[in-house]
Amino acid sequence: MVDEPTAWDVFISHASEDKDSFVRPLATALEQLGVSVWYDEFSLRLGDSLSRSIDKGLTASSFGLVVISPDFIGKPWPEYELRGLVTRDVEEGRVILPIWHGVTRQQVVALSPPLADKVALKTEGLSAEDVAIQVLREVRPDLYAKHPRGELERLASGKAISDLQDEMDRTREELEETQEKLSEYRCPYCAAPLVARIHAPVDEEQKDWDVREGFECGCQTFGGSVERPCPADPEFPGFQDYELFFDHSPDEPHLKWKCYAFGKTRMARGLYLPTGYGTTKAEAEQRVRKHLERCAGRGKKKNLGAICPKVSPPRAPPKSPKPPA
Repeated sequence: MVDEPTAWDVFISHASEDKDSFVRPLATALEQLGVSVWYDEFSLRLGDSLSRSIDKGLTASSFGLVVISPDFIGKPWPEYELRGLVTRDVEEGRVILPIWHGVTRQQVVALSPPLADKVALKTEGLSAEDVAIQVLREVRPDLYAKHPRGELERLASGKAISDLQDEMDRTREELEETQEKLSEYRCPYCAAPLVARIHAPVDEEQKDWDVREGFECGCQTFGGSVERPCPADPEFPGFQDYELFFDHSPDEPHLKWKCYAFGKTRMARGLYLPTGYGTTKAEAEQRVRKHLERCAGRGKKKNLGAICPKVSPPRAPPKSPKPPA
């Protein structure tokens, strides 16, 4: 038994009548102090064998915390647990840590003379948190030595956890406020960062000016209106939103075909696709298609000139184009 690894620092043996008033607050305070506790409400699960689970807790805990109260005395399960702890105490030495909770020495002697001979912690005038700190000093002196008394009291009472939660809530609120402030520097569709912001004239006479913004994803706005769509915009154009015209130059030595794409929708007209060249008609069309695909996935590109070019107006088709394929 001595060589078995311990899964818990303490096993709490108690009467169920003492749960609400003392034992549950004690177990909670110990856990908040960093002590691993075998306590039936924490450790038992639906369907567990009661005797097998208790036996495991008895043998796999470093110490047995015995809360002796008037309700403890004469109860079968607490006495069963006590016998197991006494066996370990005889074999290993100093396993039992007795807590006298509203009992007299005579009552403890009647229960177990050897147990009455042990130095006990009396709960009279102490809170569950006070008792937990004293237990901590015995079962986890390493944790006890790490914190001053005031900090231990904050941990045992849950104040430290409450303060940490408050700090996390404040941090979350500050982050949300910061994100809200930064939203004007983000693409409204995919939150890509702003990479360019300039003032530009609205009219040829340059009497009225507004702001043109370019984002890392390729989106460009002017005066709040979309000039060049973001790939995350639901209205981002597909290849079907362009009308294709082809020009065949058989005398050209290499690139005999040209493919022109003209937008049929407002968004497509905002996303200019350059002329596609190829040795065949299909190759020229494929080059235009590939460029659109690159634009649709260019969120990672950081070339400012490529991201925020001046939008060219739609061009008129060539004078004698061949009909669309």
